[in-house]
Amino acid sequence: MLTIATFNLCNLGATASPARLARLGDIIARRLEGPTIVAVQEIMADGPAPANEPVPADASYRALIAAIADAGGPRYAYREIPPLAERDGGMAGANIRVGLLFDPARIDFSDRGHAGPADSTGIHFSGDGPRLTLNPGRIAPAHPAFAGDDRHHWAPSRKALAGEFEMDGRRLFVIACHFKSMRSTNRREEDYAKQQRHAQAEVVRDFAADLLACDSGAAIVLLGDLNDLPGSKTLKLLKGERFHNLLDDQPRGQGYTRRHGGQPQALDHILVSPALRPGAAARIPHVNSDGASGNGEPASDHDPVLALLPAFPTGD
Repeated sequence: MLTIATFNLCNLGATASPARLARLGDIIARRLEGPTIVAVQEIMADGPAPANEPVPADASYRALIAAIADAGGPRYAYREIPPLAERDGGMAGANIRVGLLFDPARIDFSDRGHAGPADSTGIHFSGDGPRLTLNPGRIAPAHPAFAGDDRHHWAPSRKALAGEFEMDGRRLFVIACHFKSMRSTNRREEDYAKQQRHAQAEVVRDFAADLLACDSGAAIVLLGDLNDLPGSKTLKLLKGERFHNLLDDQPRGQGYTRRHGGQPQALDHILVSPALRPGAAARIPHVNSDGASGNGEPASDHDPVLALLPAFPTGD
């Protein structure tokens, strides 16, 4: 059975303490049981970079992957598109980004092209169904919803990352997101951020809808830190008429992924296309929001979300 998770790692870099890396490795390897794919948010750059130059994070990924393997999990591979310095939002100098970890022993990644931070992936339809023109690739990185727009008071934000996987001849599309933060200093800023998330949701939904227009049976997962709540306009726009949010199925009082001011919130979501919905379920281990995972401080300010997708057979 295919398992896929999303996890905001809260500004994780290669210089994180060994104890924190070990806790994250334990969460992914043991509490999530080593998912086939993990979409990660807030991986930090390895260091500073000149303005308008891509900022790598290879050391950060290697440190995380080693920690997962040391905890008994898979030896993951990863894919990302490094952002341009200070062009994707987040903490100043951190140059956080969205990435995809995957277990190459269980699933293949169909690398295609050499996308840079300004390149936008598209969809090519052939006799065997849709494919991404760039894989991995960003979705509309120049769109004002992601690049920023002074007219709308929108700041640059993390770009959505699309990846195409294949297993036993079946294709899987994963779109990892980290929408504009809810953090603001006044009501006006809050409204601008909310409108930006709405626009981001529409861009991602339209891309996913184009995949479904090419193949109504396409296996598609939309996931990440969406910085908005179930039932919000952001989630309604992203779901559209075709996608289902697995957090909507959580037992009452259990579907939260972090706490803010002591109050539970569900900001991290996994949405699936109709082909993946039969039998699909989400699990949220509250390893961070309800206190420390094991000994010491919480490893992140978010809990991971794990999806179990039996409709995508893996031969396991």
